[in-house]
Amino acid sequence: MDFFELAQKRYSVRDFADTPVEAEKLEKILEAGRLAPTAKNSQSQKIFILQSEEALARIRATTKMTFNAPVVLLVCYDKKLSYKNLDETHYVNYDGGEVDATIITTTMMMEATELGLGTLWARGFDSQKIFDAFPEISGLEVVCLLDIGYPASGAMPFPRHTDRKPLSETTVRL
Repeated sequence: MDFFELAQKRYSVRDFADTPVEAEKLEKILEAGRLAPTAKNSQSQKIFILQSEEALARIRATTKMTFNAPVVLLVCYDKKLSYKNLDETHYVNYDGGEVDATIITTTMMMEATELGLGTLWARGFDSQKIFDAFPEISGLEVVCLLDIGYPASGAMPFPRHTDRKPLSETTVRL
């Protein structure tokens, strides 16, 4: 499948089957994230793999945005390691950690799609509840959850999924 087919196939899954994700597939997804670019190759990401019954119960107690996925990646970054712009003439106080983590998440999401899995990039949660539930992430910045699993039979893209503005509305040629 070429990239455009892959991009068109991907949608936000909100109904996952009760089927485990194979270890080999999860490792490929994580490797895709590891290979993703980060500013100055800082690699400040820290990805927590929530897959055990105990970890999934903890995350599900904090948010409904897991949709019973068998794997949830809690994507964070370490501000001590992320790229900072030290040039005071451009982007003062810029921290590239969140952008890097989103690039990594997108790369993992597309790899999961390539492997026949569904995903949901979720940000609809109270970060403090997640910090309370997962003391392991103390000192990190929470970026998102990436739910991963097989779509349930009948899972469908959101009705507006294919709505896209024309390029003329989102690009400017100079």
